[in-house]
Amino acid sequence: MVRDEGYNPRQRFIMVCRLKIEPSKAKWQGLNVMDLRLNREHQARLDLVEGLKVFVAGNIMPQLRQNFDDWRATTKPSKTQLRDNDFMKNRLDADPLYQTSRGLQRLSQEAMWREVIFGLNRNKPEMEAAMDAEYTAPGSLTLDPAMPMPDYYDNTEFHLQPGNFHKSTIAGPTYEVGVATYTMHRYGKAGDEMGRALRNVLPEKPIKRALYLGCGPAYKAYPIMEALPDAEHWGIDLATPMLKFARQRAVKNGKPMHFQQMNAEDMRFPDDHFDLVYCMLLLHEVPTKAIQNIVSEAARVLAPGGVMANLELPSYSSLDPLSAFLMDWDTEHNGEPFWRDYHEMNLIKTYEDAGLNAELVEAHSEWGGAKGNYMGKFQYHVTMGVKPEV
Repeated sequence: MVRDEGYNPRQRFIMVCRLKIEPSKAKWQGLNVMDLRLNREHQARLDLVEGLKVFVAGNIMPQLRQNFDDWRATTKPSKTQLRDNDFMKNRLDADPLYQTSRGLQRLSQEAMWREVIFGLNRNKPEMEAAMDAEYTAPGSLTLDPAMPMPDYYDNTEFHLQPGNFHKSTIAGPTYEVGVATYTMHRYGKAGDEMGRALRNVLPEKPIKRALYLGCGPAYKAYPIMEALPDAEHWGIDLATPMLKFARQRAVKNGKPMHFQQMNAEDMRFPDDHFDLVYCMLLLHEVPTKAIQNIVSEAARVLAPGGVMANLELPSYSSLDPLSAFLMDWDTEHNGEPFWRDYHEMNLIKTYEDAGLNAELVEAHSEWGGAKGNYMGKFQYHVTMGVKPEV
């Protein structure tokens, strides 16, 4: 990574975009298990996009924050005004840095997916063959071709990923490579930093079966699997491509996980079946009613004394006004239609309504982000619920 010292913003951006490409490093987050090494052209194009994101986060955003703090100190708006979206938008729309940062954020997101797909398409037949293969290794994959997709899922391209997670046969690799760029590699070398953060706050108790809701490629579960080597691990998701990739990836990494295509709102597991049910960045992708259904279903399949853990980014109310407003931008501009509703809802009450004893705990990343990033290291809120003993 380019060092900050002695460079103005323009020089830093140019240097980031000229990062040297080393063939030995032309791999992303363990994708080499499918031999998805990126060629020099693909790597360079993605480095350009990531360089743009780092430039926005590391150079534009700190100055935007300084401008905002100076205005706040002079104008002294009320706390109510600072939590009013219209008021904040009117103020920030007057700052050219805000307009520039949001335009570049949207531009870089669209460019990111375009370049990811451009690079992966050259290996598409090989990837499809690897994911369609029948594996005899421990674990399993059970698909349900007749399962209907919820409208909110079928008609949304989350994070602006073309075709969402279920309409492209290579949606899994596309997501994994895209997320590495999207987060500026802040999820760690293996992409499992979030799972490590969750693992570190889980209560110590015997776990026979664990269930990962909305598992996607499932690599975030690996730290939890390593911490619970004697447990039986399951993952469910709506998307066939994600589950195929998750199974292929798990086999290659020696992770004996069972995958089933299933809607977390209506699970086909028996009552009192799991000791741990968890999800990471899932609930903000679904509407409020679906969240209530998911939590109720999780409570049903939990054994007495079992734990439900939901890891998410912090609620708006826990953030300073500018950070909350910038996060909320994703609701209307970054394929996150339910983002605002989730971050403003009372999830503790939803847990309690489902019969769980709930509390909120904090979790923190071990990895951190690009130097100067206005968000710094990731901080998470984990809503923890325990099913009462009978």
